[in-house]
Amino acid sequence: MNKKIVSSVITVLFAFTGVSAQTLAGESVISANGGFSLLGALFKLSNIDENVDASAAPAIQLSYDYALTDYLSLGGGLSYQRFKLSYTDYGDNMENFDARLSRFNIAIRGLVHYGGQENLDMYSGLRLGLTNWSADVGTNDPNFKPPKTDGLTFGPQLILFGIRGYVAGNLGVNAELGVGGPHLFSLGLQYRL
Repeated sequence: MNKKIVSSVITVLFAFTGVSAQTLAGESVISANGGFSLLGALFKLSNIDENVDASAAPAIQLSYDYALTDYLSLGGGLSYQRFKLSYTDYGDNMENFDARLSRFNIAIRGLVHYGGQENLDMYSGLRLGLTNWSADVGTNDPNFKPPKTDGLTFGPQLILFGIRGYVAGNLGVNAELGVGGPHLFSLGLQYRL
């Protein structure tokens, strides 16, 4: 079912990109995206224990790109994702509680725009940043060992392919496919300044 939803969104993206979308020097684009992450998928699929349910929210992202030339842009991005472990009947007291993990990423991103088509802005690039991991555990049980968090870590991402199209003036839609955090695939809206 998820493949059908993603295919439908991409089809709509291509269908509504009739307005000029090629990047021009001096142009700025602000984007808000929701992303599917590989870590989120693995977290949901993990079978930690029969008394533990794992869930993950989509990676929520904001990005800004400034076109240095018609083919190169430089910008930044922020991303946040939350993971949750729900424990039932834990320990001697049969306690129910939640453990929450979250990651916040701040990065710079450089993009190369290509395709030369008036109605599409296609790009690839590199995102380099730092990710901060944090944990919040809802129990005071001294025997509970919370999920390990490493604090600040290096968070690179290779943006394999991105596409933008504008549906109403400067308002548009976009999609990105990447390797590394914070997302594997994302969809969103953007506004061109």
